[in-house]
Amino acid sequence: MALATIETAFSGNPLDRADHLRTDPTIFTDWMARDDARIVLLVGESKEGDNGERIKIPGDSRILTNEIGDIAWQKPAATRFLPVATTIFLGLEEGAPRYAMMLDGSADDFAEFFEPQGAKFRDGRGIAFKLTQAGELPRGSLGIIAQAKSMLLWHDSHQFCANCGTESKLVKAGYERECPACGTHHFPRTDPVVIMLVRCGDKALVGRGVGWPEGNFSALAGYMEPGESLEEAVAREIREEVGLKATKVTYKASQPWPWPSTLMIGCEAWVEEGDIQLQPSELEEAIWITKDDVRASQRGEHPYRLVPPSFAIAHNLVLDWLAE
Repeated sequence: MALATIETAFSGNPLDRADHLRTDPTIFTDWMARDDARIVLLVGESKEGDNGERIKIPGDSRILTNEIGDIAWQKPAATRFLPVATTIFLGLEEGAPRYAMMLDGSADDFAEFFEPQGAKFRDGRGIAFKLTQAGELPRGSLGIIAQAKSMLLWHDSHQFCANCGTESKLVKAGYERECPACGTHHFPRTDPVVIMLVRCGDKALVGRGVGWPEGNFSALAGYMEPGESLEEAVAREIREEVGLKATKVTYKASQPWPWPSTLMIGCEAWVEEGDIQLQPSELEEAIWITKDDVRASQRGEHPYRLVPPSFAIAHNLVLDWLAE
């Protein structure tokens, strides 16, 4: 049963996260040795540097997928001789244990090993686009990808204690890190982001971010700051980015966004009429649109792309407004 009227990509994780098993000392031994245990594999994203060496891209990774782009689950025995950087317990799927593993290397390093199986390491956005374009949103798979990707990237970027600088250790099956020197416990973080469809009368406001392709528009968004309610964050971002005053904010839906680990909090915001004053460091354009504009864009009869990709919560916000 759906918990929300708007279902977003990267939500809908079907796993029982089984918190009670995270302190079980056999979770990485006896449980992983079970015949029904499976692992989703990730590798760090990298690019070629000026000297020809591979340079790691912070905050990103690729996921091993099958021919149709869904998770290519592996038996633990298949990973026995692979160089492993980090392994975490994800939870249970109908009682069967599920894990995520970050390999030490890039996608190119393992291509010969997995390509004969028809498996390939893909970027999370590419997976989401491929699967959602197939016609039926596989929310379960994308939810698992969001969990695995966010957790493993947190371990990769938080290896040292923020209190004393000592290298910390993975504990509680991957859901904490503990400093062996000062005993400080560190917990996974999720950064909240407000994303809002701005409305005034029968129009909605969309923007084109700096560096975006010409003609591509989406909802406005920005990180929440400490000491803000989500309504206050929405109003501040609208004022900063387009110079308009919000008069009402309502919550619509949320979406995990694993780049590297944010929670997109989808809202609608009504504003007073006024002139748009762009913040040039954030937006290159902002335009008012009507529902007829959106329908024309869907038919390919509008000069702009006004409906964001189907795996983004902005897509849901625009279509929910269109359906009113």
